[in-house]
Parts: sequence; C-alpha cells; structure tokens
Amino acid sequence: MIHTMETVHGHPDEPGFTLRTEGPHDGELVARVTGTLDSAHGPEFQAALVAALRGTPERLVVDLSEVTFFGSAGVTALVWVSEHPEAAGKRVRVVATSRIVTGPLEMTGLLLRLDVSGMPAESVPPADPTGPAVPPD
Repeated sequence: MIHTMETVHGHPDEPGFTLRTEGPHDGELVARVTGTLDSAHGPEFQAALVAALRGTPERLVVDLSEVTFFGSAGVTALVWVSEHPEAAGKRVRVVATSRIVTGPLEMTGLLLRLDVSGMPAESVPPADPTGPAVPPD
C-alpha cells in the first residue's frame, strides 16, 4: 500500500519547500524534498522529517535531488532526524545528487557520518578524511 503525504511550507514572498512521502514499501519510506531549506524553514523541515520517520518501519530515504538551496538548517535537520530517539532501530539514508547539498555535507564532515548516496564524483569522500574530496586522476 502506498500513502502519499505532501507538506508545503513557505510564504508567498519566500520559496519554501515541499516534502512528499511515498510508501512505505518493502520497509522503506521515501521523503522527496523540493525547494529551499534555509533557516526560515528549519523547524518545519525537522517536524516533517520526524513525521516521515514515524511512518517508516525500517528505513527513511530523504531524497534531496530537487533541493535548490541547502543551508545550515537543512544540515541540522538531517543530523537531528538521524539521531532522533524514534530513529532507533531504523536507518536514515540521504540521496544527494548536486553540490548544492553535498557541499555543505562535505564541509561539515557529514558525508562520512551519514548514509549518503547519489553523489556527484567530486563529492565522494576521500579515503583520508583529512584530505580534499576530489575524484582520483
């Protein structure tokens, strides 16, 4: 059975974000996020992620492929939901296909801490976590 939830946040003069959930299917719920994740939307994004986390039996996939701005509030929300008490026994995976998202995750060291997939080659974490994240020659 597939349930869809859509959460839209923002004001007429601010782009905001949309979070749509699909599933759960095979123990996985996908939360597809579009728009901007900045400090104006941090608390709403956290609340939407926790609601999605509650709806998944095993794994929450946060798909950020269509995010157009990813600020510190987005970074904070991902850490917060992955360490939330309701995440116990569940996995949180992040799909990040652009430098808009992987750049802040790389700068904060979260590419090595979070389960992130779909990254562009220049964002793949290096073998040495103290070195730059650049593709091999």
